[in-house]
Amino acid sequence: MLTSDTARHLSLLRTLGEAELSPYSRWQWLGWDASSRYLLSVQKQGGMSLRWWDLHAESHQPLAAHFVPGCVAAWFLPGSQTLLSVTVRGTLQTWSVPDGQRVSSVETGGSVSHACLSSDGTRLLLVASVGRVMLWDLERRWLVWRKEDPGQLHGCALSPDGAFAAVGAAEDQEGADTRAALLLWDARTGRRVTIRAFDARRIWAVAFTPSGEHLVAANSSGELLFLTLPTLETARILKAPASMALHLEFNPEGSLLAASPDTSAFAVIDVRDGQRVFAYSDLDDQQGSTANFSPDGRFVAWGMDDGKVGIWGVKPKS
Repeated sequence: MLTSDTARHLSLLRTLGEAELSPYSRWQWLGWDASSRYLLSVQKQGGMSLRWWDLHAESHQPLAAHFVPGCVAAWFLPGSQTLLSVTVRGTLQTWSVPDGQRVSSVETGGSVSHACLSSDGTRLLLVASVGRVMLWDLERRWLVWRKEDPGQLHGCALSPDGAFAAVGAAEDQEGADTRAALLLWDARTGRRVTIRAFDARRIWAVAFTPSGEHLVAANSSGELLFLTLPTLETARILKAPASMALHLEFNPEGSLLAASPDTSAFAVIDVRDGQRVFAYSDLDDQQGSTANFSPDGRFVAWGMDDGKVGIWGVKPKS
């Protein structure tokens, strides 16, 4: 189990996939299943779009790989036998994890730039950068609510208890300037709960703490804002590992925060004091990735510059 002390000794334990050279900038979206057995990667540019691995197998080759045009994100659904993917056109597809076959496909009727799956795997928050937010019911395959908001929308998150939906934004100002804002809805009804502006240009990423006590927002000024719910008052501010963090994720206990900045790097932050306990970079400014803790709290996955996926952990003492 990773702690603030053991995380200082993280090292690369395993790499998955083959090296894939690409002339395009590369961004990988990673995700674990609840048992920490399976790991997926969505490559938004360059290489195979959708891949997943069975970590119980010794091979570094993916269990399945598919070219899914415009794939934005994917998740393992409860039970780990089905995988859900979403495309920029709003197409939702499910896949059989063991054999890689496509199971279903449905159109949501709207474009997607960011998405977040609820903790119980039943609802999907879909965000379009042009100002549209939708909540989709995966069990009934219908739209629960839809909102149109001016401005540019970025990261999104659903609270662990399913009560809140949050989206980071950049509101247009006079001239070409923007002002950072955070939008909070009642996730069940779509009722606006709070909107708050900040002294920055953008909110790039948002994440709820595992306890559901705070919402964390990464702004363009290099700050990580811990905000109370539902008022979004600032409880504390930590320094981000770079000028802006594009993705945030907590470990299961909420003691560590993995931040993926706008550079080819990731960092692990001790939430108690804000200190960076581990950082890694491959120095390739054309590449980035989410950094994701395994649900069992033992590992961190991050996408590398050659299209491989690395798994970091603490080597056992001999």
